[in-house]
Amino acid sequence: MGAWRRPGSDTPDHRQAPPSLHAEAWGGTTVYSAANTLAPIHPPCPHAQAALQQGGFRSVPTLTNADPPQHTRARRIANAAFTLGRVAQMEEFIRATAARLIDERLQARHVDIVRALTWELPMLVIFKILGIPDEDVPRVKAWGGDRLRFMFGRSEEAEQTRVAEGMAAFWRYTEALAADRRERPRDDFTSELVRATDATGQTLTHVEACTILFGLLLAGHETTTNLLTNGVRRFLAQHSIWEELCASPALIPNAVEELLRFDSSVVMWRRKTKAPTRVHNVDLPAEANVLLLIGAANRDPEVFDDPDRFDPRRVNARDHLSFGKGNHLCLGAPLARLEAKVVFEELTRRLPDLRLAPDQKLEFPDYLAFRGPISLEVEVARDGR
Repeated sequence: MGAWRRPGSDTPDHRQAPPSLHAEAWGGTTVYSAANTLAPIHPPCPHAQAALQQGGFRSVPTLTNADPPQHTRARRIANAAFTLGRVAQMEEFIRATAARLIDERLQARHVDIVRALTWELPMLVIFKILGIPDEDVPRVKAWGGDRLRFMFGRSEEAEQTRVAEGMAAFWRYTEALAADRRERPRDDFTSELVRATDATGQTLTHVEACTILFGLLLAGHETTTNLLTNGVRRFLAQHSIWEELCASPALIPNAVEELLRFDSSVVMWRRKTKAPTRVHNVDLPAEANVLLLIGAANRDPEVFDDPDRFDPRRVNARDHLSFGKGNHLCLGAPLARLEAKVVFEELTRRLPDLRLAPDQKLEFPDYLAFRGPISLEVEVARDGR
C-alpha cells in the first residue's frame, strides 16, 4: 500500500488522493470518467435485460455515473434540496429512533445488532427524508439489496432475472413517488428535488429526478448500515476503546472518522480513462477501466502513521477518502456522520457494558465494493447483569 504518485514521477505525493478523486491535482474529469461506476460487474443475461426493459426501467446518468456538465447541473440541484439544514433537522428523529430501537430490541442476552438496530435505522432515516411512507419501508429496503447484487455481485441467470424484476419494480416506485410530489408537494427532499432549478431556471427532467431518488434509496442506507455495524465491531473489539467512548462521548465524532478510515463501508470504486495517461509508471490507454482501492489509500503509511492501528484519537483521521473527494464527494456524507455520531452516543450511554459475542464467524456479502458484516452478535448486560 504505497503512496499515490503523480503520473510520470517516482516521487510520492502522499497528501494527494488517487487520481480520479482529486480534481485539482489530477485533471479530474478531463482525464477520468465516472461513466462505468454503476455498470454491472457481470453483464446481465438476456432474460434479465428483458425484465428491465419490460418493467419500464430507464435510469439515465445523473450523479454517480455522470460527468460534467451533466453531473454539475444535477449535483447543484440535488445540493439545493439536500441541504445541511435539512440534515440537521433530522437529529431529533435519529436520536429518538435509535433510543427506541435500543430499548426495545437490545434486551436479550445475545442479540444480532444488525437485525436489531443497524439494518433498520439508516433506512428509516433516509426514507423519512425522502418522504417514504412507513408501510413501504420493508419492500423498498429489499429492492435496495437486489440492486447491490445486480451491480456489484454475481448470480445465476434465474437469480439475475428475479433481481432485474425487483429493480424494475423499484424504478416504478420512484417514478410514482416523483410524480406524486410534483402534484402534491410536501416538506420532504423529494418535493424539493422535483421543483429545485439549475442556474438557467430549469428543473430536472422526470427521469433525472427518478434516477437520483433511485440512487438515494440505496446509497442513503446500505452504506450507513455498514458504517454502524463496522463501528460496533471495531469499538468493541478492544473494549478499552468502548469504555473510553462511554466515559468521553466528545471523542465519538473523531472515532467515527477513524472508523471511516480504518474500515470503510466502500473499499473500492471505479473510473474509466478518457485519454491515455500514466499512473505510478504504468501507461493506461483510453477507455481503460480503473479500480480505485479506497481501502488501501486509507491506510497509506505516507499519510497515516501506523495505519493498521485503530486509533480513535488519530489527529488526521478525517483525511480518509471514504466519501470520495472533489465534485463526486458523497452527497449524504453529513447525514452519515450525524447518524453514526448519534447512534454511538445512544449506545454508549445506554449500554456501557455491551460486548461482542465470542467465537463468532463473520460473513460478508460477496459484492465488489461494499463491505460490512451480514450479522454481528453482541452480548447485552443491563443493570449489572
